[in-house]
Amino acid sequence: FGALWGAAEASLGTFLKVAQVPLGSVVMAALGVLCLVAARRLQPVPGLCLVMGCVAACIKVVALGGFVLGPVVGILVEAAALELAMLLAGGTAIGASLGGAFALAAVPVHKLVAVRVVAGAQGTHALMVALEHALGRVGMPATSVDVAVIVLAASCAFGGAFGLWSWRLAGRVEWRVRGRG
Repeated sequence: FGALWGAAEASLGTFLKVAQVPLGSVVMAALGVLCLVAARRLQPVPGLCLVMGCVAACIKVVALGGFVLGPVVGILVEAAALELAMLLAGGTAIGASLGGAFALAAVPVHKLVAVRVVAGAQGTHALMVALEHALGRVGMPATSVDVAVIVLAASCAFGGAFGLWSWRLAGRVEWRVRGRG
């Protein structure tokens, strides 16, 4: 599953980035959650998510032809978040849901940190102002704090639901592979 995730990151992830697809990193994070949860359910070994993250990151580095910090950090943070949640929840559906929430909440945080590192405080401020204006245009006037809370809450909700769906899907695979009962 780590190699599958890495191949998806190297192919689909690169395509989404080059095509400048909005929320492409969310799509890739969700795909990572699916791979991580499925593997952890089918092979419930502590540390598996971390190993998968390292494999996926290595494949991404080789496919890019060099080390690019952003994608590698994103993959490793996602794997660590899901591993931590699965350890805390004992490798259950709750862990999958928490892991999905943590992993997808890391996406906007990662973006914000990347903007801060690359463009400094002014870039971060410009991003928050742009998000405030975007919410204002759809009838949701908001401050920077409101924007941060809304984006994190939406990421957590989507990630938690996707983690739970991934757990259920992996359960169906397990039922088919190991026998119907």
